[in-house]
Amino acid sequence: MKIYRISQSIIQAYHGTVAPFDKFDKNFSTQGGFWFSEDINKIKNQESGAVSSKYIVSVNLLVDKTVGWEEYDRYFLQQIEDDGFDSINLDDNWIIFDPNRIKIKEWYRIKRWTPQVFGSCRN
Repeated sequence: MKIYRISQSIIQAYHGTVAPFDKFDKNFSTQGGFWFSEDINKIKNQESGAVSSKYIVSVNLLVDKTVGWEEYDRYFLQQIEDDGFDSINLDDNWIIFDPNRIKIKEWYRIKRWTPQVFGSCRN
C-alpha cells in the first residue's frame, strides 16, 4: 500500500450522531472505523459519511500513518487497519480505526441546522 502520510498530525474534525456520548466505542463503529469531516457544513448538509440528525461533536484526531483514495478503493477497511495504518484521508473526510486516537472537544446540538453549543468535554 502507498503511504499517504507518515508523520504525526492533529486534525480538527467533526462527527455527526443521534445522541451524545463520553467516548468513541468500536462496537458502534461503521465497518470498524469512525467517519469524520473537517467541514462541519458537510455534516449539516448531509454531504459526508459522518452525517447527523441531532448532534455534532468537535474532535481532535491523532493520525500517524495514513492512506488515501487509492487504497480505500482497492482494499477492505480491515485490510488497511491490519497493515498498520491508523487512518484514511479522503479529501476533507477521515476514517479513524482506533477510538483512543479521537479526543472529544465540544458537543453541538443541531437546531434547524444551526449548531448550538450545549457543553464541552475536557481531556
